Amino acid sequence: MTISRTVMASCLSAAMLIMWPATAMAYSFGALSQSDAVTTLPAYYEFTKTVTLTNSGRAAALNVKADVVLLAPPSAYAHVTLTGYSKEPNSTFADPNNNLIGVYTWPDLKPHQSVTITLHYQATSSDISYHLPKTYSPYNIHSKIYREYTNPKLDPRQIDTDAPAIVKLDKKLVGSLSNPYQRAHVLFNWVAYHIHYNYSLKASGSALATLKSRLGICSDFVDLYVSLLRTDHIPAQLIGGYVTNNGAGQGGFHQWVEFYLPHAGWVVADPTWGRYGYFAALQDDWHIPLYDGIRPDISVNWEYAKTANGTTPELSIHYHYHFVTEQSPVPTRQVKLPIISVTPPVAQHHAKVFAGQVLSTDWQRLRTFLRQYFIRMRIALLSL
Repeated sequence: MTISRTVMASCLSAAMLIMWPATAMAYSFGALSQSDAVTTLPAYYEFTKTVTLTNSGRAAALNVKADVVLLAPPSAYAHVTLTGYSKEPNSTFADPNNNLIGVYTWPDLKPHQSVTITLHYQATSSDISYHLPKTYSPYNIHSKIYREYTNPKLDPRQIDTDAPAIVKLDKKLVGSLSNPYQRAHVLFNWVAYHIHYNYSLKASGSALATLKSRLGICSDFVDLYVSLLRTDHIPAQLIGGYVTNNGAGQGGFHQWVEFYLPHAGWVVADPTWGRYGYFAALQDDWHIPLYDGIRPDISVNWEYAKTANGTTPELSIHYHYHFVTEQSPVPTRQVKLPIISVTPPVAQHHAKVFAGQVLSTDWQRLRTFLRQYFIRMRIALLSL
């Protein structure tokens, strides 16, 4: 059982990097070094993420396993640090989008029993703009970023890359333009000015549905823009996050986009707010990424207990975020690192339980993992 993407869809309107501060044992994803990105006017936040699982059925749920997103990959405009938690994960792994996932297990949840996990964070979010070149060399079509983020098989149910209607619109809009920045801008403007926000908060659910209805919420703006970018052979990814303000003092879940330019890296764009200068820029310090890609924030698997009367357990999932704005950076608190596993556990639908005693952090294994990871990062960047 998983929480669907529609939970994140009720919104208000790239590679993984592990930082190890010398003065504090805090687990964080920091901003990538990107010389073209210019950040200003940072805002500082503390926030908590609370996850509660409740067995609302009349039978026990056995071998319960919850995969909870702990941290998104880094971005140039936000820095998020995990500073503490009420329960240490049994293990962690990086998913295909390089989100850090914490694996929590319980041998059983009895009828009407609840368990709660609280995660504590600090975050910095900044305005961002870019000093981008006027001309670009061709994409390295053999690079991992290009192959993965233009692949029509990536997120096919929502993105509809290379669908005939998307191809037709893309060709009409970009014409003979060869500059990928200009092509991305033309596609962005079309989405921003031709798709209207659905204030009933009902998602259309896919790029093609949004193109047909010309109506959607933030996830639909993002689906269509990413679909056009990937169809145009511009690598693009979806960012799921939280905006602490929508200009009227309201915060909530939101989605936006990052697209990739040769030798410039990932560039942010928010098509939902596209009429207010959000192409290759964020005009605020409100965007905080929570995860990359299309995925549930929390997914849960369990096994049914056999009972004489045939009843089965039902697990309900509740989670919420609480943000507090700080006037200046607060000291980073210490936190014990979770276990790092390079290979993710068995896929969620197998519902395999990773039970047993929580292992202590192995510092030597962590150093080896980080060293190998940074080597792979350098090789990947050189190949772009």
